[in-house]
Amino acid sequence: MPSNDKLISALKQAGSLIFSVNEAHAALIEQQQAELSVTKAGGVACHHTAGEPGSQNTRIRVYPTGHAAFYTAAGRRFLFVDPGGLPLHECEWSEDPEPKLLRVRLRLDCGQWLGIIPGVKTFRSEIDIKGQPGWETMDLDNLRRKAAEAWRVPFSEVKYFYRDENLVPLGEGKYDVWLKKDGLYALDEGRFDKTIFISFMCSVNWEKLDLIPVVELFQSTLPGSGGATFEFIWGLFDDQSRDEGLPPLRYRGLPTYPSNEAFNIFSSFFTPQGPEGENIKKVFMNPDRSHEITWSPKENPPWRYFNKEHGIALTVQDRFLFKVTVDDDPIGIPYINCLRGARPSCEREIHVGPGSFMLTDGQDIREIPLLPEWNVTPQTDPPPKRPQFPFNWKWFFNGFPPKVDPVKILFTLPFYPEGRSEIQEASLQPMVLDQIFYYMEMSPGMPAKLEKVKKVLVHTFDTVIAGCIDSSHEREVTVLYSDPEFAQKNACLLWNYGASKNELDNLKKVSFLPEGEHITEVYQEKYGLIFKWIPFMYHQDREASEDMLRWAIDALLPDGMLFLVGPRPIQGLFDHYGMSMLYNDLVINMPFYRQHLKMCPENLVNPDLAVFLLERKPVAPPVKPPAPLATENKEASEPDPLPLRSFKRPE
Repeated sequence: MPSNDKLISALKQAGSLIFSVNEAHAALIEQQQAELSVTKAGGVACHHTAGEPGSQNTRIRVYPTGHAAFYTAAGRRFLFVDPGGLPLHECEWSEDPEPKLLRVRLRLDCGQWLGIIPGVKTFRSEIDIKGQPGWETMDLDNLRRKAAEAWRVPFSEVKYFYRDENLVPLGEGKYDVWLKKDGLYALDEGRFDKTIFISFMCSVNWEKLDLIPVVELFQSTLPGSGGATFEFIWGLFDDQSRDEGLPPLRYRGLPTYPSNEAFNIFSSFFTPQGPEGENIKKVFMNPDRSHEITWSPKENPPWRYFNKEHGIALTVQDRFLFKVTVDDDPIGIPYINCLRGARPSCEREIHVGPGSFMLTDGQDIREIPLLPEWNVTPQTDPPPKRPQFPFNWKWFFNGFPPKVDPVKILFTLPFYPEGRSEIQEASLQPMVLDQIFYYMEMSPGMPAKLEKVKKVLVHTFDTVIAGCIDSSHEREVTVLYSDPEFAQKNACLLWNYGASKNELDNLKKVSFLPEGEHITEVYQEKYGLIFKWIPFMYHQDREASEDMLRWAIDALLPDGMLFLVGPRPIQGLFDHYGMSMLYNDLVINMPFYRQHLKMCPENLVNPDLAVFLLERKPVAPPVKPPAPLATENKEASEPDPLPLRSFKRPE
């Protein structure tokens, strides 16, 4: 157990506390430390004032692993640290009239920070049911049932979120409907001075937990966000159930987004229980029934340890080393222990020996000595035999991947505006790709057409390169990229997918090339399929947009297909340049954008941005332009698609 001096030093070290109110809480603990009694219960050492330890008089709790939580005089945790005293999360609570969570910041394995602000946004709308049959006698439950039918979610979930106070009658069949949302943010240097909005999430009663929030958003945020958030949720539940047991939690949302990843992370921190005789995971994976599964906290959740000497973060549960993340890693992928069946990403694995563990990255091996405070048991079983792969992810760059920023690589994510602003193109591309997949599925002749395609060009689809490449068939695929971080991330995604399907041999002719150096030579070739996104910065430049269209058409084989994203007026040129338009949609009308509005209802897109599926007629286009335009050679008129270039690693 850490000494009192070590515990107090954790409170006083630079960067541990950024909320000014917590300095007073820390000073009170330091003032009381000599008088605090220590009582052990269940392996947890409670440092408390006079009497039996309880939520109101406990100032510090030290877990058997050496992790410690510090509490306000009202019994609310304000700081949680690892055995070395490094802060893992810090909370800001209001005290008047009742303790209420104002903000929390969470340290991620990579050294970046995530922030949650409860109740940051209130969404309001007015509905009018006058004219519907029986509206005069319709009560709030009838209203909720109609909403449940319209939204295709269980009535119980509508009633849970839309309580009586959320439905304010205005008279004559009109209601003011409101709902609060919590906000999730990336924090620069662990502070709220500079934030980047990630997503809204359903409002959580942090003062008395009663639900598990939607975690679909954790899959599209900074690496490790889900683990850090559930570490915090587990700790709050542990605190709040000490004096009086809390009922188990339920996964709730409008709607929920059940997935294997969600189930796995829930199961790491909580034990599920479901309807007797039914498969728990199957019930959970049904969005209409996810809330039927209850989740009780595990006695031993995953514990995180940070080590400055080796620049690593470890995740350990029940003495098993699950994951290791390396500081300033230019690849941005953690190392995984595969002894219990997990699959590594890009061949990055851990093997734990008697006195050390090995981090293997293909043929590269790094050995790190085991420290006793990590509570890791050496593995006696040999590591699982891994398949031999024909090449690694660097193959796509001819063995020489681009130089990347190890911080920026973490932020290769779709970021959306917090309010009424247009979504930037880097964040729109995943939605547009879904629409392209939809075109492929709905076109009856598409399988036969794709069967004939031997060469593919992907240009200015940097965010979703991997999604444009089919690993089920061997094709020669050329990718022109302008953003090295997105390119590397997509190369890793593509390699992982091909390896998981045993289809890497089909990807051996895929090449990622920097746009600025190779654009002219690439457009001299002919392709059966092209993915081309006309960047926003050119949409008001008719000549540049037309040049891009002509170069793409000129690079198409007869009957070749072009997935084009650009300004709607460009469709007036298709017939002139010998193109048949098979499908087209404005992005603003796409169902995938409409689905996004359920999470961020105020977000906008350019009303003229359109998605086209075109096919070249067997005639040559009339004129070839002087040269293709490289997007990186024109000064952008929009903000950086990754607005965190200036984010730094906290000391």
